[in-house]
Amino acid sequence: MNILAVVVAGGVRSAGSPNALTLLAGVPMVVRSVRTLLASGVVDRVLLRGGECTGDLLRACAGLPVDAWQPPVRRVGAGRVGAHAGQRADTTRSDDAIAGSFVLVHDAARPLTPPALFGAVLDAVRAGHRAVVPVLPLADTVKVVDGAGLLRATPDRAGFRVVQTPQAFRAPEIHFRPLDAAAAGADTVVGDPLAFAVHTPWDLQLAELLLEEES
Repeated sequence: MNILAVVVAGGVRSAGSPNALTLLAGVPMVVRSVRTLLASGVVDRVLLRGGECTGDLLRACAGLPVDAWQPPVRRVGAGRVGAHAGQRADTTRSDDAIAGSFVLVHDAARPLTPPALFGAVLDAVRAGHRAVVPVLPLADTVKVVDGAGLLRATPDRAGFRVVQTPQAFRAPEIHFRPLDAAAAGADTVVGDPLAFAVHTPWDLQLAELLLEEES
């Protein structure tokens, strides 16, 4: 069974904020994320998707079995959308770069994600769900604030969840749709606190402390 993983690396959120190439205990976060994914033992191929930074990500991951993400191709009838003219004109599948039975999408900014979580979302999508997302209950109180910065309402947080990665999809669900759209209506599994995103200097310090405790 062909199982593809795509590690997504976003850009810098603000000056001084961590990104996929930021060192965490001396190792770039993207490298830690790829190593954890490979340690799960559930994927056949790993691609890196980082836009203009993809080359830097590949260099950081030198020696690891990863490739660059190639944009998908879609053809409808005699026309086509995308690149790679070698595909059949009547196909609506992507090229070989993302061909697979299932696709795992993981955020490179979640370098401490336990390997078992990759298996959990994959098992759930194999069981018949089209898309599976790990989530955690929202612990903090949520408020609605108007344009003037005034508190207006307190929504019931019982129905709110914190969304994490890795997210698992049956391949056709993710090939030609943005991740948020593909995940809409997805089933959920219980996430893990260690799968938090390192987006701020405080997050980075927390991740460093957690790694120190493990060593």
